[in-house]
Amino acid sequence: MDSRGTEMRRWSARIVGFLERGEAASRRTKCLAGGRVAAAVLLLGLVPGITDRATQEKPDTGSQGNFLVARRELLDPFFEKSVVLMLPTKGAPLLVGLIVNRPTRVPLRDLFADSPALQKVDTTAYFGGPVDVEVGARSAIFRSKTPPKNENIIPVFGDVYVSFDPDTIVALLQDTQQGATVRVFLGRSQWAPAQLENEITKGAWYSVHGNSDPIFGKFPEAVWRSLLDQAEPRPVVKNEAPFSPLGNPRFAAYNTLGMDFKK
Repeated sequence: MDSRGTEMRRWSARIVGFLERGEAASRRTKCLAGGRVAAAVLLLGLVPGITDRATQEKPDTGSQGNFLVARRELLDPFFEKSVVLMLPTKGAPLLVGLIVNRPTRVPLRDLFADSPALQKVDTTAYFGGPVDVEVGARSAIFRSKTPPKNENIIPVFGDVYVSFDPDTIVALLQDTQQGATVRVFLGRSQWAPAQLENEITKGAWYSVHGNSDPIFGKFPEAVWRSLLDQAEPRPVVKNEAPFSPLGNPRFAAYNTLGMDFKK
């Protein structure tokens, strides 16, 4: 087995482990009254109009991420017009991703009610997907020029990283240099491999590779259209010769002055 495959499987196992631990912790503490957060997302709705240790041994995750782009035919209320960043779970029993273009009205201070430093933060969370929204499951994606030395942080691609650990997320948000690049997500998207394969076969998703712009751009409402334009096949247009009056009998009839058209 090549070293890249081994690294990917190792990180995949860590992601699954983080998710399992996070679910258990969330259910024990009810993570900010899941009902309050779930109601904010599901009942109040989304923003209108926007239908071992991570050390220097950073695994080669590539310079581009893998995004699922909802096709026009996908009308599921959770995933319609969505763009999902897939996390590196190769070989894992579950495929996990985060919707990156669905900001909500839920403020981060509500998601981290036990963190006094975040109570004055007006930033809101993104809707990562329908899985575990009811227990307030949180994650964060951020950029870092150097590999973070934190076992609760996992590389996604290039300089993009993800964490499912609440304490790590709070520390990132409080970091004056790092905080501006952090996107916090409520819930996640999750499939069994066969389930996602079936959805793609039935025409629900395009798969697109891209940089981090769809994640951290200022206009999330434009992300779906941008990647859809990139993913959709273009109609084939036959190359036609440029128009010329030569050989056209209608123009010949008017050419009484003997004009010399260039070929």
